Amino acid sequence: MNIRTFKGFVSDESNWNESVDGLTKEFSFSTQTDLAEFLVKVAKLADENDHHPDAEIYGAFKLRLKLFTHSEKAVTDQDRRLAKQIDSILV
Repeated sequence: MNIRTFKGFVSDESNWNESVDGLTKEFSFSTQTDLAEFLVKVAKLADENDHHPDAEIYGAFKLRLKLFTHSEKAVTDQDRRLAKQIDSILV
């Protein structure tokens, strides 16, 4: 199932924002249940890649994901690959 067909999915920023602190992207949902279902999909991808984003739920229905390779103290290709996989949930 793709996320755009999730009942309650509202929007996402079209691009990941890259800085020295990591890759970040924000998503908005109509309900926390919809947000949680999306986050479970992200968690499964993260487990498959053994690379886990920081996730922050704020404003009740918004999710901010941040990717950063702590061992390298930088954004790496591993972060960029996972970002693309997360985006593939949205297609």
